Amino acid sequence: PALEHGFIQAQNVSTRMTVGQDGVTAANLFDTQTPPDGTTALAVPGAALVAALSGEPRIHFDYTRWLPLFFSLLSPVVIGRAQLHHNLENFMRDRPVRIAVSTLTGIELPTVLGMTLFGLRPIPVPGLASVKDAVGALRDNQVDVIQILDPLGSPETRDAIAALARDGYPALFSLMDNMPPDAGTPHVPCMHDVLLRENRSAASSLLYSAWTALAGAASLDIALVLPMLTPPALVAEWRHATDIAIDSADIRAMASETGRRLVSGSACAEPFRQMAGDVTSVMALRRWLATHLPDWRMG
Repeated sequence: PALEHGFIQAQNVSTRMTVGQDGVTAANLFDTQTPPDGTTALAVPGAALVAALSGEPRIHFDYTRWLPLFFSLLSPVVIGRAQLHHNLENFMRDRPVRIAVSTLTGIELPTVLGMTLFGLRPIPVPGLASVKDAVGALRDNQVDVIQILDPLGSPETRDAIAALARDGYPALFSLMDNMPPDAGTPHVPCMHDVLLRENRSAASSLLYSAWTALAGAASLDIALVLPMLTPPALVAEWRHATDIAIDSADIRAMASETGRRLVSGSACAEPFRQMAGDVTSVMALRRWLATHLPDWRMG
């Protein structure tokens, strides 16, 4: 409704859900079947971008060619045992760290790669897609680290994080510093700052550049995009409508309460550039995955 009110001439905005949990199916259809006539936009989660960066064979879209209208950005947090929090550097190099993941190349991939940058040996434990399952696995000593994508998204998630902190499972770092300043939550250091303190040399590596793209993609709650070659006048109309929509009081209140940072128009350029990465770092990521996936699949 907020988007409908933003168009210069009244528009009915209809939505069509596409099957699939991570947005890949919808993104494939958008790239292959949507003409750039300004009548159709895609709302897609960051999980589809993470899958594309990892080089999954089911990817048939190129998100770097989309025209972004609007991003809703999250600040995912990584939570682990207190020993990890005290000082990551004091651990023996190549120490195994078990990480709860949905799939081996799922939305938790930046946390898996992040542990490699700290000099640890990540061991993904798949099948833990929900917050409840991940928290339970951490408490039951099945994993050492979990990633919570949407830490302020629901009262249940906020309560679970607070209970973990009280019981010796603090937040180690956030992937990105997208938390609104008025969110009213304790400050969690960003991964970049922790890495500079604990393993500064890793911050200049190709894998860190790959991690930056992954973290940006994983922090994308939702993107609204148009196809490349959409006529400029229609792009401008969509962007105007989006600007109006996200400036509404209800949308701003929702974003603040749930820890989302909303950006539109030209403000999307920098986060979009980060999510795209560059060819060299993306190839480094895929070489790293090719090296480790066989062992992870063996368990």
